[in-house]
Amino acid sequence: MGKTAIVTGSTRGLGRGIAAELARRGYRVVIAAQSGRDSAKVAAEIAPDALGLGCDVTDAGQVQALWDGAVERFGSVDLWINNAGLALTGQGLATLPSQDFSKMLAINLLGAMHGCQSALRGMSAQGGGRIYNVLGAGADGQPVPGMIGYATTKRALQFMTRSFAAETAGGPVLVGAISPGLVMTEGFLREHAHMAAGPEKAARERWVNVIGDHVETIADWACDIFAADHDHGAEFAWLSPDKIAARQRDEPTRDVLSRYL
Repeated sequence: MGKTAIVTGSTRGLGRGIAAELARRGYRVVIAAQSGRDSAKVAAEIAPDALGLGCDVTDAGQVQALWDGAVERFGSVDLWINNAGLALTGQGLATLPSQDFSKMLAINLLGAMHGCQSALRGMSAQGGGRIYNVLGAGADGQPVPGMIGYATTKRALQFMTRSFAAETAGGPVLVGAISPGLVMTEGFLREHAHMAAGPEKAARERWVNVIGDHVETIADWACDIFAADHDHGAEFAWLSPDKIAARQRDEPTRDVLSRYL
């Protein structure tokens, strides 16, 4: 019998890409997003045996119900990916609405905490499993213009992930993290569309074509990591300064955005 994976925030974007790639590799996949109807629809599109469940990750009870529903259907869960995230960009701290910051904190940080808790309890009881948190811009501690709220949550998520890995070292559950770089998701394209046309947007698009990647590229990379032997607490970054420099030098005409614009 194949392994089972839960991917939060998996009805669109990178989460959907990861879930689809895991299904292609033989995993029984649980699609999870706020809307149970959307989750069920995407599950049916991804694989005949995929399960779609509604889950608001900011609610600990719903996250536990997600684990319970997956176990009821498949018997166990081998892989849990805390992918659900929200990026509301374009504001500095002086103008960032408190409710926007609160939403990002609740989903990006508290949601991942709930996932770690439920997965750890369940996997410890069943004898093992893997938990991965998806990091993002700001996790490396470098300021990101126009993304102070989102970047703050991802820096905090990295700290929580490292602390969680330290707490669980020596146990049966492997903890890790991936940092996927700039991925051409619906969320990124939505925020990009908010920018007014002009020199600033044109310059941004040139930079996006250097560092951006398609969902399927990153999903394939991530799924290789999920299946690999690696150290507890390991963090994997798709982009590195050397990779960016190589792209600037060797791929000056690289074009990612044109597929979506």
